[in-house]
Amino acid sequence: MNILLVGSFGGHFIQLKRLYGQLVQEIEPNSVDFSFASTEPGLTVDGRRAHCCPNIHRGSGIKALLSALRQSYGVLKAAKPDVVVSTGALPGLLLCFLAKMSGKKAIWVDSMANYQQLSFSGKLARYFCDVCLTQWEHLAASDKRVSYWGKVL
Repeated sequence: MNILLVGSFGGHFIQLKRLYGQLVQEIEPNSVDFSFASTEPGLTVDGRRAHCCPNIHRGSGIKALLSALRQSYGVLKAAKPDVVVSTGALPGLLLCFLAKMSGKKAIWVDSMANYQQLSFSGKLARYFCDVCLTQWEHLAASDKRVSYWGKVL
């Protein structure tokens, strides 16, 4: 199985690396290949070079969004994941969406910072991701499409 872990640079990527550390402890060695994607070029995790995805936000405009979709499709094609897991922001949402449209599984983990409500991207992810997680129990209680499995941090 191939899992692509995606997070925008900064707090999202820090949470992604912590999630990766937890997954590595829980999954049988050699049963999963992990790859990474982030908006910062040149990142590496455990000696693996991360794919670079476009740094886009919801105010970027339609032309930038279409370009980001094309670039994100290239990342998806290069990584060849069975599952995409994102800890957030719009670049991760695009990869989750494209993965789902390609018949792959998509998992969204909303950022720890969003304790009052889901992020904008999380609100969209809950409609198409196979699993949409919040790190705040009270947010999962108010939406049946969102689950709480614990905190990454």
